[in-house]
Amino acid sequence: MSSLTENHLLSIHGFGEDNIFVGGAEGTMLHFDGDKWTSMDLNGRWAVKNIWGSAPDNVFAVVTDGRILHYNGKEWSVQETEKLPPMTGIFGLSETEIYACSRLGKILRFDGNEWKFLQTGTEVDITRLWGCPESGMYAVGFDGLILHQEEDRWTRLTVNSGHELYGVYGFGPDDMYICGSDGIIFKFDGRDITEMPTRTMDFFLDVWGPSKEMVFAVGDLGMIMFNDGKQWARIESNTEEYLTALWGSSDENMYAVGDSGLILHWNGEDWSACE
Repeated sequence: MSSLTENHLLSIHGFGEDNIFVGGAEGTMLHFDGDKWTSMDLNGRWAVKNIWGSAPDNVFAVVTDGRILHYNGKEWSVQETEKLPPMTGIFGLSETEIYACSRLGKILRFDGNEWKFLQTGTEVDITRLWGCPESGMYAVGFDGLILHQEEDRWTRLTVNSGHELYGVYGFGPDDMYICGSDGIIFKFDGRDITEMPTRTMDFFLDVWGPSKEMVFAVGDLGMIMFNDGKQWARIESNTEEYLTALWGSSDENMYAVGDSGLILHWNGEDWSACE
């Protein structure tokens, strides 16, 4: 467990091994400078669901109280937006093209000046976003929802699934992973969405990797699975706490965060808890 908090940790984003942000329940925001973890003041007791930034002095966080927060390198403040449902995800392609999603099928776009709602054509809860310049943005959510952005429109991709989808990450328009409830992990090659065998019914809550040959998925009861580009295999996490998010700077430096203030570190060989 982290010595800084016992609150559940829900999100992580970094800019290198010496600049990492971790968000959680009850207004928790932690920062790692490469040497030590410190607490940051959010001026509110929000649950931080997701974090993304274009630079260490331009970081955004979405919270369950229907707010979008911004860090300018010195302090956190609340962005001016219309009234929002509980926010769930945020991802950007540049400092002038950032997307945030929420429950009830809402997606907003930030152009560097203001946030505006986009038409999604759904009221299904959206949970996460990911994209790249070559293909645009993707969004995933409940009821097997997978959306793809085409200019100002979002279209639903066909997939035979009613799963709750909680995580999405990719290495390009033809190499994406989507994870969710009941042990589901999909591989998307830009054309076909294929279910991958995981041999578990536990929920996956996030998926991330430093390369195509090293992808991790985390979830219920300390579950960590590893994919070498071909198949998923479970590896030892040394915990039964729920793991909610992961990020890393290299294949020898990754972090997974979870319940009760847990922060796990991967050194290239195994996972161990940070003090």
